[in-house]
Amino acid sequence: MRSMMHRVFVYGTLKSGLFNHRLLGGCEFFGGAVTVPTYKMIETGHKMIETGFPVILPDPEGKPLAGEIYTVDDETLARLDQLEREGSSYDRELIDVTLALAAGERLPTKAFIYVGREDRFGKAFARGPLYETVNERGELDWKVGA
Repeated sequence: MRSMMHRVFVYGTLKSGLFNHRLLGGCEFFGGAVTVPTYKMIETGHKMIETGFPVILPDPEGKPLAGEIYTVDDETLARLDQLEREGSSYDRELIDVTLALAAGERLPTKAFIYVGREDRFGKAFARGPLYETVNERGELDWKVGA
């Protein structure tokens, strides 16, 4: 049976050059993109990880996220679900994103994104501080150690 293909928007440690990107080895880079929904972000940590990692929650007064889209098969999507502890730490949601094209053009499409669960990360967001580093377009753009 042929595997389905899925687009996944990544904004943290799965981005190119970062430590979890190896899980996307062999997957097609679809392009740089930005979310249509807006979010708030914190950077948190784990004793098993040297650097922090970002967590997002929906926020109508937040900012769009800058990231990368990859085309992944069912097996890779299952590995990503396992990494993100889908259903307990994060929820995988299908959202609208805008793909950046040459000459500044933008193409609307849909992609999965991993969004933090309020019941798992709500207290961390309440403690803060919020991650507020943005790029030149005003989009949240997570960088290690920023």
